[in-house]
Amino acid sequence: MKWSQEAERTMKRVPFFIRKMVRRKVEEYALKRGVELIEKRHIEECKNRFMNNMDEELQGFSVETCLGADGCSNRVLPDTDIADRIEEFLRGENLKEFLTQRLSRPLKVHNEFRVSISFCPNSCSRPQIVDVGLIGAVAPQVTDADCSGCKACLKACREEAITLGEGVKIDGTRCLFCGHCVRVCPTSSLEMGRYGFRIQVGGKLGRHPQLGRELPGIFGFDEALETVKSVTRFYKKRCKRGERLGEVISRDGLDMLLEHLDLPNGEKINQER
Repeated sequence: MKWSQEAERTMKRVPFFIRKMVRRKVEEYALKRGVELIEKRHIEECKNRFMNNMDEELQGFSVETCLGADGCSNRVLPDTDIADRIEEFLRGENLKEFLTQRLSRPLKVHNEFRVSISFCPNSCSRPQIVDVGLIGAVAPQVTDADCSGCKACLKACREEAITLGEGVKIDGTRCLFCGHCVRVCPTSSLEMGRYGFRIQVGGKLGRHPQLGRELPGIFGFDEALETVKSVTRFYKKRCKRGERLGEVISRDGLDMLLEHLDLPNGEKINQER
């Protein structure tokens, strides 16, 4: 659907964490009315309708992804349908009904349970400030192949996590698992090791913003999905008044969540950070 330049400029002012939803709602609104070119007034009309009927429009959760889902040069992971699988799971959890009961009032946008997926450490979809954030990760693995000393990996690593001497060494405390060093290595001295997602929990904006806290390890696709399921169930079990996951963790402690996930020390994850 076509958008006027003024409408596109207006959309750029919409907060990023609801921009995708707003664009979808505006296009649905325009389609029902046979509009071929979306203008600023259509956005205003849709906004007024949404603000007056917010509870009807919300579903209790949102799943967002970065552009990496549709092919981005920075994407570090192979194709996965994890966003669709997470959305399918959350839809079955009746989060709208759950949150409405806990809040004792109609739902608002900031009450929804939010999951954000980024397919590389650039984290364009801001996974650090949602309830559950997934960040694409590829752990470089040193092989037995002889290193030519070309230093391509050193140039590619912005974190300066690699040193060359008697072979290649990687500082795990610096590495963000972006996989760039693996891409540029001409001798296969570095190759893709474990890959999947880093997972952060409890991030949020609002009056008391906080960044998500990272769970230990890199989670494969199936592991990441199961972890999102477990975190969601922990949230539903511990949420008392519709507060966000970050508030639950601040109140009850991260250790309680780790125990629920059976990850008190990251021992069940194949690779610790």
